[in-house]
Amino acid sequence: MSKGHVHVVGAGIVGLATAASLVQRGYGVTVLDREGPAAGASQGNAAAIAWTDVAPLASPGLWKQAFKWMLDPLGPLSVRPAYALKILPWMLRFMAASNPAKVAQSTKALADLNGGALPAWEALWRTTGTHNQVRRDGCLELFDTVQSLEASRAGWAEQRDYGIKVEELDASAIRDLEPDLSSRVVGGALVPDWVQVDEPKVLCLSVAEWLSSQGVKFEVGEVSRLQPNDKGCDVILKDGSTIAAERLVIACGAWSKTLAAQLGDQIPLDTERGYNITIPNPGVNVNRMIMLSGHGFVLSRLSSGLRVGGAVEFGGLDLPPNWRRVDAMLAKAKLFFPELKSEGGKRWMGFRPSIPDSLPVISPATRHSSIFYAFGHAHHGLTQSAVTGQMIADMIEGARPDINPAPFAASRF
Repeated sequence: MSKGHVHVVGAGIVGLATAASLVQRGYGVTVLDREGPAAGASQGNAAAIAWTDVAPLASPGLWKQAFKWMLDPLGPLSVRPAYALKILPWMLRFMAASNPAKVAQSTKALADLNGGALPAWEALWRTTGTHNQVRRDGCLELFDTVQSLEASRAGWAEQRDYGIKVEELDASAIRDLEPDLSSRVVGGALVPDWVQVDEPKVLCLSVAEWLSSQGVKFEVGEVSRLQPNDKGCDVILKDGSTIAAERLVIACGAWSKTLAAQLGDQIPLDTERGYNITIPNPGVNVNRMIMLSGHGFVLSRLSSGLRVGGAVEFGGLDLPPNWRRVDAMLAKAKLFFPELKSEGGKRWMGFRPSIPDSLPVISPATRHSSIFYAFGHAHHGLTQSAVTGQMIADMIEGARPDINPAPFAASRF
């Protein structure tokens, strides 16, 4: 017997995973998206289940490095001049989240959430039959200066405190694992339990196909306005049509802020624009994910080729892409892999929905008990999607999630 119906706004991986948790518990589900499954950031991410990450982006020592980066308009972190005033309130909140006490709280919450991420994905892979789209080759974090290598050891120690395996390696051992690397590398670490998917878009579409087989409906439409009522919420689309939703989950990533504001929740969400290029024939062998933390990007081996991507650009949703950022990443990647070829590469830019304390919003709306939020996952949307779906399903059922939901509440702002 159905427990009722839930409408999910957003067909990215967070919305899809939430729909999967709900349908398994007996709810009827409709997924609404302005384009369809995996049309946004869920198709262009680095394909990592980065459950081993425990540190929030905000940290006491980050500002010194961040200001250096921002002096380079093509560096790992940049702010488009046309967006500087708009991003200022977010930056001030980010600074506030960087004090040691706040960082300690965010680290604990992030470690708890990511600690549940892989088990949640293991269950979802089994249920949806997508377990064959997963690799367990680990991740190499590499450095080209002794100073940056030494600065990373504190973070590795913190990961070990949470039971995460981190194996520091010298340059010779690293090149044994990745023979095509240049001599530029001075050292790094292997995180052996890191997990990667073959192709994020294919995974999303496979989950969507499974959802369809379970009776989940997919509709295309852009939400313009929400009108809560005593029966749930009327969802008014841009074309003027209205959908009556008994329960509603807002999981539309970077576009969630406006909808939450209509409900009275002023969430400090902004967009970290990420860039990448996927090269079908890169001319080099990359055996596992390579993380170049000091340069703000990764190299990720997908079934479609090698993806070189990352970095952060604050520029909102409307400014045109700055494709020179892709060129800058490629130039740096070739310092590490001198034989890397980029011919035939497909460029992409997408929007990461980011909140200053690095914690997503996973909670009911503060004023409307039949509306729920699942957005703001920034760099961890793929990682945290399955566990987010479980938590939202618990909340809709009136059960307390296994992971403490308080740090992720919309009411914290």
